[in-house]
Amino acid sequence: MKFSRLTQLLMLILTVSSGAFIACGSEAATDSPPQAESSRTSAPTNDPRYTVTSPAPSVTAAPATKLNVVTTTNIVADWVRQVGKDRVEVFSLVPADVDPHTFQPGGQDIRRIADADLVLSVGLSLEAGWMNELLSNASRDPAGIVVLGGSVDPLETAGTALDEADNDHDGKNDGDDLNADDDLGDDGDNGPHGQGRFDPHFWMDPLRVKRAVNDISERLSVLDPDAGSHYSGNAAAYEQELDGLDRWIEEQVDLVPAERRLLVTGHDNLQYFAVRYGFEIIGTIIPGATTDRESTPQDLARLVEDIEEHQAPAVFGESFNSDRLARRIAEETGAVLVGSLYTGSLGAVEGPVASYLNLMRYNVEIIVEALR
Repeated sequence: MKFSRLTQLLMLILTVSSGAFIACGSEAATDSPPQAESSRTSAPTNDPRYTVTSPAPSVTAAPATKLNVVTTTNIVADWVRQVGKDRVEVFSLVPADVDPHTFQPGGQDIRRIADADLVLSVGLSLEAGWMNELLSNASRDPAGIVVLGGSVDPLETAGTALDEADNDHDGKNDGDDLNADDDLGDDGDNGPHGQGRFDPHFWMDPLRVKRAVNDISERLSVLDPDAGSHYSGNAAAYEQELDGLDRWIEEQVDLVPAERRLLVTGHDNLQYFAVRYGFEIIGTIIPGATTDRESTPQDLARLVEDIEEHQAPAVFGESFNSDRLARRIAEETGAVLVGSLYTGSLGAVEGPVASYLNLMRYNVEIIVEALR
C-alpha cells in the first residue's frame, strides 16, 4: 500500500511540474516580439526583372468543408487555386503534359464531375463534343458548369478571324458583345476544318486571363458568400501579377526585330499571343486550332512555301506532340527547329512549367531567344 501512495505522489509532482513548464513556454512565446508582415511577392522564377509586389489578400479562415471545383484543364485549375487558396479543393480532368484537345476521361472523372460544386470549362471548342456531353450528363446541376471562354472576348479562328482593327492594344474588342447563340461551347462543326468559330487559346494573352480570373472569383463568391472578400482580394493580387507578366513579355519582345517576329507552330495556338505582342503567324503544321486532325501533303507543301517566302527563321515544336513533321519542315526550309512550347498544358509539378506564370515565361524565353 505504501508503494501505491508513493507512486501517486510522484505522478502528482510530475503533473504539476509539466503544467508549470508549459505555462512558462506559453509566457515566453507571448513575450516574443511579433514578426513583421511581409508583402506578398511571387514570380515564375527568381529573375529580379519579374519580381512583382502585390497587396496581401484578405485572410479568411478555411471552412470545415472546402468548395469542390473540377476544371477541364490544369491551366484553369492553377487560376482557381490562386483565387480560392485554402478554401477550395481543385481537380483538373486533364493531367500535366497531356493534350487537352484529345484527352479522354475515365470513370473516376465522371464521379468527380458529379460531386463537384462547380465545373469550369474553357469552351470555344477546346473540349471535344463528347466532353461537353459528358460534363452536362455527369454534373448534378448543369447550371454549375461555367464556360470561361464567354467572358474573355475571344478571337475568331483562322479563316474567320476578327478584323485586327477591332482589337485595341489592351486586348479588348470594340465590337458588340457575343450573342447567346455564338459558339462558346463544343457542340458545333461550324468552323474551318471542323473546329468552332472561336479560338480557345485565350490564356496566351495574360490580359484576357484577368477576365477569366475575375469570373472565377465571382463564381466562388456566389457559392461561398461569407468569403467574398477573400476571393476578390486573391483575384486582385493575382491580376497584378498578370499585369507584371504582361509588362515583362513586352520588354522581352522588344528585343526581337519587327521583321523577325514570325511564328510557325504545331497548330494554331498562338493567335492571342501574336495579336497582343505584334507577331505574325506564318503557318502551322496542323491547320486549325485543334490537334485532332492530320495535315495533308497539300497543307505541308503550302506551309513550306510560306516559310520560304517570309524567310521565317524558326519552327517551334509543341510539348505534347511529336516533332517528326516539324523536323521535316525545318530541314526542307532551312529554318531552325526550336524546343517544345507549352501552350495547352502545364508540366510536372517539380518542373519549370508547373504554373501558368511559369508557362508563359518559359515560352517567351524560347521564342525570343530563337528570333532575336
